[in-house]
Amino acid sequence: MTELSTGGWHAGEEAVHRLLEVPDEDDPTAPGLPMAYGRWMAQSPLLALGTVGDDDRVWTTVLGGGAGVTRPIGDDLLAFSSPANLDSGRVAFDPVLEALFPAGSHDGFDPGGRGKLVAGLAMDLEQRTRVKIAGRMLRGVFRERNEEQSRVDVAMAVAVDGTLGNCPKYLNRKTVWAHEASPRLVSDRLPLTPEAVDLIGRADIFFISSRHGSASMDTNLRGGAAGFVRVFSNSGDPGDPGDPGDPGNFGDAGDGGDEGDEGVTLVYPEYSGNRLYQTLGNLASDPAVGLTFPDFVTGEVLYVSGRAEILVGDDAAAVLPHSKVAVRIRVQAARFVDDGLPFRGRLLDPSPYNPPVRRLARELVGGAGEQVAAPRATASLVGKKEVTPTISHYTFRLDPWLPWHPGQHVTLDFSAQLDRGWSHMRDHDPRSLNDDYVRSFTVSSVPGALSENEFEITVRRNGPVTRRLAWWKPGLTLTVPVLGFAGGEEVRFADDGRDVVVVAAGVGITPLMAQARAALDSGARLQVLWSLRAQDLPLAVEVLQRVEGLGAVTQLFVTQSAGRDVTAPAARVHTRRIREDDVRAAGAQGHRRFYVCAGRALRQSVLEWTAGEDVRSEDFDY
Repeated sequence: MTELSTGGWHAGEEAVHRLLEVPDEDDPTAPGLPMAYGRWMAQSPLLALGTVGDDDRVWTTVLGGGAGVTRPIGDDLLAFSSPANLDSGRVAFDPVLEALFPAGSHDGFDPGGRGKLVAGLAMDLEQRTRVKIAGRMLRGVFRERNEEQSRVDVAMAVAVDGTLGNCPKYLNRKTVWAHEASPRLVSDRLPLTPEAVDLIGRADIFFISSRHGSASMDTNLRGGAAGFVRVFSNSGDPGDPGDPGDPGNFGDAGDGGDEGDEGVTLVYPEYSGNRLYQTLGNLASDPAVGLTFPDFVTGEVLYVSGRAEILVGDDAAAVLPHSKVAVRIRVQAARFVDDGLPFRGRLLDPSPYNPPVRRLARELVGGAGEQVAAPRATASLVGKKEVTPTISHYTFRLDPWLPWHPGQHVTLDFSAQLDRGWSHMRDHDPRSLNDDYVRSFTVSSVPGALSENEFEITVRRNGPVTRRLAWWKPGLTLTVPVLGFAGGEEVRFADDGRDVVVVAAGVGITPLMAQARAALDSGARLQVLWSLRAQDLPLAVEVLQRVEGLGAVTQLFVTQSAGRDVTAPAARVHTRRIREDDVRAAGAQGHRRFYVCAGRALRQSVLEWTAGEDVRSEDFDY
């Protein structure tokens, strides 16, 4: 939160506002604790809590499990309470409670008399509501709950300096209930254990705390689709990352160099929000940060403390493509605790605002630098041919000409055509708020097959970009920047002495469309298993007619075929889905290579059926 004593933004927040071109607005943080917020918090079942440890590191925890974790007890005063466990007389493995209750003491207090700096986030995830709190802990006590004195209730009195209600935008709706935890420390060393990495990979929420010097703290959450936080590196000693958080210094993304020198580093995207940038403002002036990743189902919890750098524009996209702002955290300390949460929960509904997971540039085959490079050319739409009610060929003319090879994709930037600018919420089209309108399409034509300087893509209408293409009519002008051609190395059909088995679904056939002629001419022993819906059969007919000899090596698996003619030139046609025995029967085991160009469900099935074999794949998830 802001430094409430001044009633305005602090220098770090102002620096971020200037960088991100935020218009001047007043800080909406309410001083103290308004009565309405206090009444609401008395019913909230969860509380994320942040503070600074004796090691001067920022930490975050999450407490509660039922109504009453927070309640007002006086003017601008809140009581926090939650179950906890003791180990040798101290709070078991929770770094925040350890900082608030010194070892050997059943009382928590600040010897200086001003109170211990804290920040909180009261939440009701089932209702998608949350309120931020900033203040100082005045007093804390343990209340023993069993004879062994290992289970206690912790209670704290907190003087509230400021309060702010937040929107439900990225809250994944969950129901929670109390759980009697028996925490067990799995690891407090770096690098992270495989279990901790796996927890980050399935997390759809984490809690984050930051500070503005000794004046105030901020605790909030970040939500998204499971896996939206990426492990950039997990090796070696993080060392001293320097001070990337000086005011005005927002880090230099680069590539990060050799992973062996990177220690433990996490990256997450900053989605569009209310533009207060209170967390980023704190990080701009002080990079210290604490994160907590809870698993609501298993009770596992990962506590992380480190230093953050803010990546903006090309720096962000170079590390995390499709991101305008991202945060990279160099982890300095971590604890992974089994059964560490005093609650359990389950997902009810994901937020409709969650964009697709953005993978790191280093995770993308062929490299993602092409997606964020300066435009190298423009492409003008000059032709459209509808093949089915939802699938069309589109012909573009390049200026100037750029070379590509069969199997590559072209990356086009439609932002000038479709981006409607910033807005806080957009309930009629939630995902549009985090869409950069940059799309990659596999080129379905062979170089030189069309008129000079032209290429073709074959796409299904699905989303704003393809709807824009479908709307085009001859005579209209549609010109977009070309960010480059890339990829294709993972799906290159050629004769290398092995049987080549292509498993495709729908428009996943596009990598083969540009390479089938060359593959057949090379003598490659090609077999194609192509799944598609009956209404898309005209695409199969056209492709098989376009490439002579392809039908003889193709099996079509046609679904939703009732009452339809399902014949196709020369191909064997099945009116069912692809099965495991179809895949296993294709090619000679031990002398074959699989290429999978399909959506997530079929791709995952084929990868399971072909475990241990040579499999290359290309996905169409984004």
